[in-house]
Amino acid sequence: MRFLLLGFLLNFSTAIFGQVNNPEFDNIAKKFEKGSWESALESAESLIDNDKHRKKPEPYLWAAMCFYEIHQSDDEKLKSRFKSALRDALKHTGKAVSKDKNGDIVQDNLEFFETMKKEGIAEAQRFEAADDFRKAQYTYKQILKFAPNDPYIQFAKGVTDIRMSSMYEAEREIKASFPILEQNYRNLEYQPDPISSPLLKPAVIYYADHLIGSNFTDSAKTVLLSARVFFPLDEEIKEKLQGL
Repeated sequence: MRFLLLGFLLNFSTAIFGQVNNPEFDNIAKKFEKGSWESALESAESLIDNDKHRKKPEPYLWAAMCFYEIHQSDDEKLKSRFKSALRDALKHTGKAVSKDKNGDIVQDNLEFFETMKKEGIAEAQRFEAADDFRKAQYTYKQILKFAPNDPYIQFAKGVTDIRMSSMYEAEREIKASFPILEQNYRNLEYQPDPISSPLLKPAVIYYADHLIGSNFTDSAKTVLLSARVFFPLDEEIKEKLQGL
């Protein structure tokens, strides 16, 4: 059974309230509404371990929501018991999508999925800032489990794959995402995703520099010409192209 989240606030200052059409999830919903995140998580995990429910998307989504609330919590003791709460929230969000055979779970809970994408990207960028590209790569991979059609994230992961010398994966991700980005930006009515589109410029700059450093000047020029379509007023990209 599908369920809808009502009164969802992006800053999570108020608890998310789950209206569940199936009474099997009432227990989790009541605990969640009261802010009993750990108890609600235990109930969700109990359903995940149950053969009757393990193939349903709802328990995984409840678990993701609980893990995220724990991540956001000011309760240091609670957070100390769940040191990887955000990573677990991302993982269970992806699992919820993989279990959703009807394809409704994302659309019915769009704000939560957008929030998880936003938080996942921020986490990946924190790892990149710390030069921990292995964890950044893993985080992008987690996001793609529930946002598989986002070319910005896929391209960013491809560039991170280059940093990790995972060249086969890099080529696969970039070949899949870059033509889509080119096509999108040539459409004058296209509206970039406000959450993931900021990934594009640093990724395309790194990719162009990588190609230049690898003596693939023609490929770098092609990438930078596309980047001029993405960012027509950007002086850094203009200068790099003129320097080739």
